[in-house]
Amino acid sequence: MLGGIAKIVALDEALEFIGNGSRVVTAMAAAEPQSLFERIGEHCKSLQNVTLHCANPSRDYPCFSDDSLLGRLDLRVMFLTHPVRRRQGRGRVHYVPQHLSHWVRNLSRERDKLVFWGSCTPPDERGFVSLGPGACYEPEILRAACAVILEINPKMPVTSGATHVPISWVTAFVNSPRALPVLSRCEPDATDHQVAAHVAELVVDESTIQLGIGGIPNAIGSALEGRRDLGVHTEMINDTIMDLYLKGVVTGRKKSIWPGKIVGAFAYGSKELYSFIDAHPAIELQPASVVNDPYRIGRNHRMVSINTAVEIDLTGQVCSESIGHEELSGVGGAAETHIGAQRSDGGRGIVALRSTAKDGSSKIVFELKPGAKVSISRNDIDTVVTEHGVATLAGRSVAERVRALVEIADPAAREKLLAQARAASYL
Repeated sequence: MLGGIAKIVALDEALEFIGNGSRVVTAMAAAEPQSLFERIGEHCKSLQNVTLHCANPSRDYPCFSDDSLLGRLDLRVMFLTHPVRRRQGRGRVHYVPQHLSHWVRNLSRERDKLVFWGSCTPPDERGFVSLGPGACYEPEILRAACAVILEINPKMPVTSGATHVPISWVTAFVNSPRALPVLSRCEPDATDHQVAAHVAELVVDESTIQLGIGGIPNAIGSALEGRRDLGVHTEMINDTIMDLYLKGVVTGRKKSIWPGKIVGAFAYGSKELYSFIDAHPAIELQPASVVNDPYRIGRNHRMVSINTAVEIDLTGQVCSESIGHEELSGVGGAAETHIGAQRSDGGRGIVALRSTAKDGSSKIVFELKPGAKVSISRNDIDTVVTEHGVATLAGRSVAERVRALVEIADPAAREKLLAQARAASYL
């Protein structure tokens, strides 16, 4: 028994808290409850109308592909990853578009039969556990749930912020020692480094930064090594952020909110990253409703948000989550961080992308592909960067935007883009 209220039980006993009509919200990314995902499909074969809400699934668990669960287990994903992307739209996995900071608000609208199932560290001597690398929505849903099940994993790092939970708040614990899911680094190439060099010119000393994931953000990390006293306020803490801290580039000394802290909603990356954040006093994890709130982002000193995109049209509409009708990832926090950074004194919202896709087609286009999802509207766009330069779009006319974007587009595409713009009376 733990604290007389929370207790360790067998997995089968914990699964009994999931019944007909249950709405189960799971922890995400490195904190995903692996034992639950492996067994929930089998458990739900005798149930009806169970809904499972998850994000960033690290692998294609059996529950995502078992057609016998149709009508029994409804799988809703808040951010698509490669392992489950192909299941989207085929009756198995349903993507829910929503800003990252809105996840908790939307998930907790109906609290009846709400179950939270996550992961945690072993209890400490004071009767607390840590939710480890996940605070995105987990702490808030945990408090709203009718039942709370946590999988104890000794490999989970202890983190500070909103992640500490008294064991009295937990309905049941399950022992689940597992290796944490990891996210492999995407190695940048020469083009990524060219993009990063232009982005780095826009990031001055003492800026507070937000970075996404991928080759370009990793290259940006290298390009910023000459900066001093950078701060971090980002939805995801990754290996690039760790590198910048260890090299003394990130100190947070000049941050206006949470000075000295690397602030994020979750951490996802390598084993080395999980070791780095374990009991680290500089790491502060807070819910996305806090971290991704545009008003709070805007309170940061010289806030610079750096995201990437799939394509952008000549008027400034950005698509970062789909190729036409094909869903790739999700809304996440791209719009929130881009808008929030522009509220900061001296801040900037940057969309950094290569000028061409893998097939050689231009990523700067006359119009987005049919079905493309607009992640950042043209009303909110600030700055776009490719390997060919920087285009500042905020406050500019459509004609000025066209000229600026054509200048940083792939040279082979520029003449056609200008002709299309003239035909549409953009110029």
